[in-house]
Amino acid sequence: MVQNVLFITTGLLKGGAETQLIKIARFLNSKDYKVCIVSLKPINDFNIDFKSEGLEVVFLNTWFTKPVSNCINLCRTVSAFKPDVVIAFMFISIIFARFLKMWFKFQLISSIRTPVIANKWYSLFKLTADWDDVIVYNSHKSKSNFEKNKLVKKAGLVLNNAITLPELSLTKKLTLEKQPFVWISMAHFVPEKDYQTLFKAIALIKEKNFRVDILGNLFQQEWPAEVINQLGIANRVRLLGLKTDTSIYLKEADGFVLSSFLEGMPNALLEAMAFHKPVIASAVDGIEELLENIDCGFLFKQGDEKELAEKMTEMMKMSVAKREALGKNGRKHIQMYFSEEKVFQDWKSLIDQLAVKRKASLSGSLSH
Repeated sequence: MVQNVLFITTGLLKGGAETQLIKIARFLNSKDYKVCIVSLKPINDFNIDFKSEGLEVVFLNTWFTKPVSNCINLCRTVSAFKPDVVIAFMFISIIFARFLKMWFKFQLISSIRTPVIANKWYSLFKLTADWDDVIVYNSHKSKSNFEKNKLVKKAGLVLNNAITLPELSLTKKLTLEKQPFVWISMAHFVPEKDYQTLFKAIALIKEKNFRVDILGNLFQQEWPAEVINQLGIANRVRLLGLKTDTSIYLKEADGFVLSSFLEGMPNALLEAMAFHKPVIASAVDGIEELLENIDCGFLFKQGDEKELAEKMTEMMKMSVAKREALGKNGRKHIQMYFSEEKVFQDWKSLIDQLAVKRKASLSGSLSH
């Protein structure tokens, strides 16, 4: 029996959560599920021809100018699609989905991708917490934080991010005399990614022979270039902007670095590990959970540019054999716990269970 699965998300910004949503939607579509995606904002960073793939995608307008028509369009879309299961990504989308459930009686999976919630959504999120059917987290730390703070009322489960495992032939062979050492960092220029700490660390070791390639949306901000010039590191940093295909940059990198002060389970870090790269990342909730028992690189105290600079220096001085060993450990972990095949099957099983539950409920209602 065909299941109708509706995704609701804030927008299709090319971030970790949105990337996971697209991957799951494509997988379900390939398995003959009927899939629709609603983006609450007119944002699309994905270079995908959704229509040719058979994916229905609805973009709402800017809420500031068209709140009423957006509400009407949203309700009409849900009514016409008749979802068995709705999967809501991001907090505002979860809140919208909870209210929609009151009218349309679908099964709701609320997907929480971060260990904390912004103050602006806190009260309404907590007030409507009893309306989910299942809560899915992408890290155990997020699950622990939300349950401990009584922000949810349903038992949750952890489904890891689905990561594509590239062929090992597509990963660059490390060399001892590589000049310069190439670092890669992948994150948008938003406050929680804390590029300031990374820039300061680069400045502390700028006399060494390396380069940091940064992939991420600048959102037309000028401060990154200004800080880079002030610190005198323009010859060490390349701001490459948003890239829809990061594989060519990951392939050419010698190491990965991430300086965030808030993360759930960062896709960029997982992708770097899949590409066999040794990694350095800040010891914050989601990252610490991922790396604490894997010998695939270094953690550093978040915001400590001196320790970050020391770890970068240590990795650049490592033998090829040692860096290869770190990369192999990281890839092995991704292969065991984050492979697309495993994660997609977990999502499929959950969706099927809820769809069957909904149809049984509807049948029971009709029989009475």
